[in-house]
Amino acid sequence: MAPLAQENPPADDLSASVSPPGSREAFSPRTIRSILLFTVAGVVLYGAASFASDYRSILASLLSFPPERLALVLILVLVGWLLRGWRFSYYLRNAGAPVPLVYSIETFLAGFALTGTPGKLGEAVKGVFLKQDYGVSMTRVVGIVMIERLMDLWGVLLLGSFSVMLFSGWRGLFLVFAGVVIAGGAFLSMEKLYRPVLERLGRVSFLAWVSQRILGILLTGKDLMTLRVFVVGLVVSAVAWGMESFSLYLILDGLKLPGTILEANFVYCFSTIVGALSMLPGGIGGTEAGMIGLLGFMGISYADGLPAVILIRVCTLWLAVFVGCGFMMLMLSRSPTRK
Repeated sequence: MAPLAQENPPADDLSASVSPPGSREAFSPRTIRSILLFTVAGVVLYGAASFASDYRSILASLLSFPPERLALVLILVLVGWLLRGWRFSYYLRNAGAPVPLVYSIETFLAGFALTGTPGKLGEAVKGVFLKQDYGVSMTRVVGIVMIERLMDLWGVLLLGSFSVMLFSGWRGLFLVFAGVVIAGGAFLSMEKLYRPVLERLGRVSFLAWVSQRILGILLTGKDLMTLRVFVVGLVVSAVAWGMESFSLYLILDGLKLPGTILEANFVYCFSTIVGALSMLPGGIGGTEAGMIGLLGFMGISYADGLPAVILIRVCTLWLAVFVGCGFMMLMLSRSPTRK
């Protein structure tokens, strides 16, 4: 594996912009404010959508959903998260940071607390724990988070490609999204393109720190795009996100709404890409709009489809924030230890 960009402490410590060295509690108020703002925004959005329809029928639909079906959905979602947590540990090892598996998964889940940030980039907060406990640079963690987001999109695109032929009016837009994601992956491999530019910018004193960090992030990503690592990451992404797309099918079936597994797969994958590329916090708004539009294309009315959208988002997005907060508090409660 090619060596990563040279990093010169303490300038490399991006956590300084988040919290003073050795202090986890310093960034927790900002974390809490971000979570609260995101939660309030979500409550307002879903409240408005519910009242725009018949909130009584929506509540009745949610309460009538089979509990055993809900349990299966939650199991699928949780298993998918654990798979992605293992992938995070795998990326750390391949980036030269062998962190224990359990700790890697804990920090991965703690990052869910800030999943309600544009592009989920706030999940890089897990790098604060890795920096303090295992000396992993924030630059490296941010690079890994970037690859996680990219591979999530690659996995969702792969899944969506199995169903795209069922939605004739949406193929063109799907191909545009695919082109954007593929271009992002290709750019990481173009070190000869971006490295000279960033090195020139690094000669300017007030741009040196930023350009060096960006270069380190991009090179971390490039080193994780080797064939073996790429294939492993793509398989894990496809399986993990496939569990969530299958969960949407279980929800549609549980609510007695029409739709095949392949149709539910495309609805979930396409709307997930819309939410991700919109860069809205948690994809909120964009993802829901994509789902409602595609369900309408399938002949499911707004009033009938909204309970399904709310339920899948509660199980995949809002549960993630809740679990993330729990693991974040667990991590914050521990005394920082240097390894």
